[in-house]
Amino acid sequence: MTRVFSTFAGLGALAAFALVLTPTVVCAQDDFAAFTPAADIVSSAAVAAAAESASVSSFPLPVRGNLSAEQFYKLPIYRRLLVYNWMNEFSFFAVVTAFLLAHFIGSYYNRRRVTKWAKAMVPMLREQFYQVGFDASAVAETEAAYASMPVNKFLKRLGPVDYAMYATGRLNAYCLHIKITLLPWHNPVLLAFDYIFSFFLSTPFPSDRVEILISPSSGDTYDGFVFSIVNKNYMKSVRDSNYDISLTRTTDSAKIPQTFTIMSEAAEISDQLLTTPDLVSSLSGLSNVLEYFVISDLPPDRPKTSEEYVPHKRAHMVLHLSTSADDLAATSKIIAAFIGLIDFVSAKGKFRSEITRKLTATRTEEKNKLKKAEEDARAEETAKVKAQEKKAAKQAISKLSPQEQRKAQAKEREKELRRVRAKQTRRA
Repeated sequence: MTRVFSTFAGLGALAAFALVLTPTVVCAQDDFAAFTPAADIVSSAAVAAAAESASVSSFPLPVRGNLSAEQFYKLPIYRRLLVYNWMNEFSFFAVVTAFLLAHFIGSYYNRRRVTKWAKAMVPMLREQFYQVGFDASAVAETEAAYASMPVNKFLKRLGPVDYAMYATGRLNAYCLHIKITLLPWHNPVLLAFDYIFSFFLSTPFPSDRVEILISPSSGDTYDGFVFSIVNKNYMKSVRDSNYDISLTRTTDSAKIPQTFTIMSEAAEISDQLLTTPDLVSSLSGLSNVLEYFVISDLPPDRPKTSEEYVPHKRAHMVLHLSTSADDLAATSKIIAAFIGLIDFVSAKGKFRSEITRKLTATRTEEKNKLKKAEEDARAEETAKVKAQEKKAAKQAISKLSPQEQRKAQAKEREKELRRVRAKQTRRA
């Protein structure tokens, strides 16, 4: 975007200078006198007057004073630069400069915020994972070594507003991915459109978001279920955007702050998981930070076919990025408790057979719905093909002679009778 504005600025400047520096071209009438009849020769004075009038009226120049085009081009170049009105060019350059300043200031603001947030999370992540960073070179033995480590070792910039973090090396968690999406402060126009669209669509205003995805170890054998704690301000959007959470029931609990609610497949699951150490206490002070987190074995996007309905265990959390001291401490605490919840589920994620049958029945019913939808779609497609074939056969018969048409119609009636008899035989 900045390259485009810079290009336009350069073109505008070149156009202005070209206008100022363009010399006046005068053609001598005597050169063409020999080729023009005497009666058609117009006086040079009349031609000059008409040319001057046309140039002044059709192409007014942005110059100071009442100078005609001819008078302007007769001036020396340095005088042309002085009398030319540069207001349009100055206005254009002012807009471009303001945009560039907003771009660089916004980029710096985002980079500073995300760096501060990431550095505040690294000590907590180091306590939870062996490696915090994208390769083995990010592993350090001491806090001082991590403090002196370049930030790009554990924070990767993916785009103007997109960043990522990674950690691995834990018994019950294969890896942890953190995706950070910031507001486009580097582009005021895009930022304004985000707020305008959210206002008219009645959706939450845009904010800096952090998504954390934990993939449990492949050896975990806990029962598949869906359990989520959701900020009440985002209940509708969370349920609409997450297929797995849409299958749960909403219940309030006195154990957690009133700003949050529980979405779970069974009350017994909720009661058991709320005993996770530090989980309930870490929810305090997060009303403006935590959007939701979920432990699930179902996909977040609604499957379109039965083949896509494949259980896959995951733990997902969505936060709003805040860099105040209190919010950073609360964010670090809830992420640590969320990671600990994975250990708790891996150790105690076995439920009574009645609950297990209910969970299995829900997944079987959802998969059967997809299979039925597929069968209905195939039957509809088959019916369309048969209708097209029948229509084509009728068109072919209509082109035959009357005698051949009667023979073809008789054959069709015989086929229909055989089909009816076959159905009656199968019923008997």
